Amino acid sequence: MLARKGVATYAVVSEAAPSGPERRGATRRAAYLQSGKILDCADRFLTEFTIRNRTENGIRLKLARRVSLPRSVLLFDDRHGALLVADIVWQHGGGAGCRISRKSHLLDEKLLTRLKNRYYAVE
Repeated sequence: MLARKGVATYAVVSEAAPSGPERRGATRRAAYLQSGKILDCADRFLTEFTIRNRTENGIRLKLARRVSLPRSVLLFDDRHGALLVADIVWQHGGGAGCRISRKSHLLDEKLLTRLKNRYYAVE
């Protein structure tokens, strides 16, 4: 009815901040059958992983084997062939949550080539 009179109305809607144990500000997106490899910052292989879900800035991982992860790791995404620097936020049993870092890692083309192979060996 107000629109016919040339009057516009609006309401400001803001999303509520996450409460409780959920501190993630971005929406999680499920990720199916996306795998990769975890390396330490000295390019040593630690274990493989599958991505459980991801947000704009983070990834929840299911580890192929239980290993104690260092605070900062490299994640090789098999699907995209990308190497990401990540900080481990939590680790429990066979799962881990990490925040994608804005830091970059000096790319070694030989390492990237080995990681992309189906059967790889990381020295």
